[in-house]
Amino acid sequence: MKKAVFWLLPVAALAGLIGYRLMEEEQAEEGNRKRGIAAVAVEAVRPEIAAIQDRRVFTGTLKPWSLYEVAPKVGGRLEEIRFDIGDRIRGGELIARIDPTEYQQVVDQNAADLDVARAQLAEAQVMLDLRKSELDRQKNLFEKNVGTLAQLESAQTNFQAQEAATRRNLAEVKRREAILDNAKLKLADCVITAEWSGDAQPRFVGERYVDQGTLLASNQAILSVAELDRLRAVIHVIERDYPYLRHEQTALLTTDAYPGRTFRGRIVRIAQLLQDNTRQAAVQLEIPNEDLRLKPGMFVRVELEFASKSEAVVVPRNAIVKRDGKEGVFTLDVENARAVFTPVEIGIAAGERVEILSPKLERPVITLGNHLLTHNVPVIVPAEFRNTAAEEAQPEEGSIP
Repeated sequence: MKKAVFWLLPVAALAGLIGYRLMEEEQAEEGNRKRGIAAVAVEAVRPEIAAIQDRRVFTGTLKPWSLYEVAPKVGGRLEEIRFDIGDRIRGGELIARIDPTEYQQVVDQNAADLDVARAQLAEAQVMLDLRKSELDRQKNLFEKNVGTLAQLESAQTNFQAQEAATRRNLAEVKRREAILDNAKLKLADCVITAEWSGDAQPRFVGERYVDQGTLLASNQAILSVAELDRLRAVIHVIERDYPYLRHEQTALLTTDAYPGRTFRGRIVRIAQLLQDNTRQAAVQLEIPNEDLRLKPGMFVRVELEFASKSEAVVVPRNAIVKRDGKEGVFTLDVENARAVFTPVEIGIAAGERVEILSPKLERPVITLGNHLLTHNVPVIVPAEFRNTAAEEAQPEEGSIP
């Protein structure tokens, strides 16, 4: 019997408290009915001081930092190719070789032609020396009145003709040297190497297009090479978000390939033009990838932080309403049981919270039922905001008094 009484006492107390609350609400509603206006049931919260960040998520695709095709400068039979898809290539390594037989023959032929031209030049220089000696001799004879003017003029003409022939032979030697150098260059082009520093990070074969023994044309691609120790992420930002972008801005990336893991990047390029059809601008980010976990072609989500405050006045987003073209909140006048529309200036909006820049909100803001309200309309004050001295003296922690 004693146990039954022990359990009945708390139940009776709870029932009495609930009845008291209902009676208070009925009295408030009765007062409103006497004034001829039906009170609106609402819910409200106090504004809080809290940290808030404006973070927005964009989607994009990873791309290699650089991607290019390797192709020989000369045509011929592919004698050797050392790499295939996915292979690592270090700077200075031999990639492929073209059969050099034909180009070696051209080099030998042009070397022989150059020898002939040099011999002809040497012969012309000997003849020039002879013509010069003959001209000097005729000048001496003419000065001594022994030789005739015709002999002098003939010697001078022969010297000038030989001088021109010598210059022609010299030019031919230079032409043959250039032809030989070009032939040697083509012979050297038969060897295709990785033309980047050996100290740089290795690169990787993306695709291989031909096999050993293929007869290649000049500039025909044999494989593609990608730089993967850093990647590019390309996202597109709409006109509304464009003003918040800045160079070197940090970004956080996630991808479905590695759930729960976050990668860091930074903005390196921002397009200065927005596309007419989409009103979007392309933005490129650099993502370090030294462990080579990320791969080109992966879909990524890029989170950018546009603004943040450590101590901001925030209210729930559903407290914001629009009346007569103005954004504001309905504050709860507890003493008079009325809703007061207060225009506000909104700052950062993030998720379900909104920053209020001005004015300073002294009262709770209505979050439920506010779509039914007009300025100064009667409301049913929620029990937790009933005007008591204790509640006014001890406001909730983290709220604005």
